[in-house]
Amino acid sequence: MAEWEATQGETNTRWNGISIKSGQVVGRIGGQTLDFGVYDYEIVLDGFIFPEHYDREPWKIHTVDPFPYFPVDVREVLLQKNLRKIEPVAGKIDHDIDGKLTGNWFEVDTNWYAGKDTDRYFDGHLAIVPNHIDPTAWMFSTGHWTGEETSSGAANFIIVGAEPNPKNVGINEGIVKYELAEYWYCLVDDIDDCSKSQTPAKQLLARPTPQNDIGIVLVQMIEDRLLKVEAFPGKKITEVESFTSAAKLYER
Repeated sequence: MAEWEATQGETNTRWNGISIKSGQVVGRIGGQTLDFGVYDYEIVLDGFIFPEHYDREPWKIHTVDPFPYFPVDVREVLLQKNLRKIEPVAGKIDHDIDGKLTGNWFEVDTNWYAGKDTDRYFDGHLAIVPNHIDPTAWMFSTGHWTGEETSSGAANFIIVGAEPNPKNVGINEGIVKYELAEYWYCLVDDIDDCSKSQTPAKQLLARPTPQNDIGIVLVQMIEDRLLKVEAFPGKKITEVESFTSAAKLYER
């Protein structure tokens, strides 16, 4: 801790890190989860249309596959524990396609990734992206879902069917209606074996749970980088046809 405090630098400036050696213990963890990543500042991910919009977390646009940086024996153990079995096994965080629905969006006038409120910077975030474990499934992830009872108010749901595919949705598709659901993971070779818990033993498929009662979302590409969105919690697909005055605009 003392070494970290001596190197963290001034507030709101980039931290240059601490040099470590192979085999050095850098920390311990209990029962909670742990985020870790590898960042190569000579690489800028090409799936963010405007990398500068992520300045709040300047390392994000430099994220690379961590597995090649481990010795082979350690790498193999990590890969065995990794839930994703589809290449790239480290996943992907940059899904923007200019002029298409897929990728990250920010509510208009909310200061991009940084947000308007430091404590709730994610309120204006929206991502319509492939599932991180099963990229054949599509997710609707929002920083604020009406009626969400979690502490943050953020939520992510599976898009049932995901037709048309968000990669193909542009201005010409007009208003698109998607059904949202809670989801779980099923074993690829036993689609009836589904659970909220996850196992790294076999490939997993993300599927809607039987209770598809989350709601409906309407989306429309107004311009190549301007998106209209409205969520209708608790509604059935036959109950929603058009936007109301509650619709929001997102940009990137």
